[in-house]
Amino acid sequence: MILDRNMDAVGDWWFEDRRKSVSPTSRAALIELIKMCQSVAEILEDYRLLRPSKVIFSGWLCSESNQETLYRVEDPDITVEIPRHLNARFLLNCCEKVLPQLERDYSFLYPIDLEILGTGIIIDADGQEKELPNVTWLLGKTLDAHIVDVLTQSDAWLPYTFLAEPQPEVWKCNAPRLEAALKEIQKRLEIIPVTDSHSEYAIIENLQLRNHVDADGEIIPVYNQMASRLR
Repeated sequence: MILDRNMDAVGDWWFEDRRKSVSPTSRAALIELIKMCQSVAEILEDYRLLRPSKVIFSGWLCSESNQETLYRVEDPDITVEIPRHLNARFLLNCCEKVLPQLERDYSFLYPIDLEILGTGIIIDADGQEKELPNVTWLLGKTLDAHIVDVLTQSDAWLPYTFLAEPQPEVWKCNAPRLEAALKEIQKRLEIIPVTDSHSEYAIIENLQLRNHVDADGEIIPVYNQMASRLR
């Protein structure tokens, strides 16, 4: 099952690069963020967890001429389509085509959010591969550092579905792929991700997810809470 992206993520891993301070004021800073996102997307693509199809730039910041005071600018989102024949290694190349639109006479228009969306492969209980949207996706941000958040909307990494139905074969086929990809991202970025202890749908334990349980150790179905939102 795949949750709508407008709902909370099943799990997410927040990779924040604190090795140097960055200000969201320049084209150069945005290119650094896109490169970081591309590096993560390449790994997810290698594990067939994300084939990027679009990048959405949204929410905008500008700075005064002294680049010390940031303020919001109301401009529409910009969507960059990634052609099917290109892979994650062309992410920056595709994005650079729209960056001139962000140049202003007085400053550079900097996106608050950079979302990288696409499809990924889930292996079902019969060993069949299914290509689905939002298996994983990325959110890039710049606060005083560059951040890439790896998110998932799928229950394929859990021993039980959102309905509390056992899915051992699905879990065995998919959970190790996600964990291996996250380990490789951690190694490449040299950053240990920050996580919450849980989401609405799962317990987050380092690079793994497990189902919520009640006081008796029984798996808690989350379908009742979100059934209307899934229809």
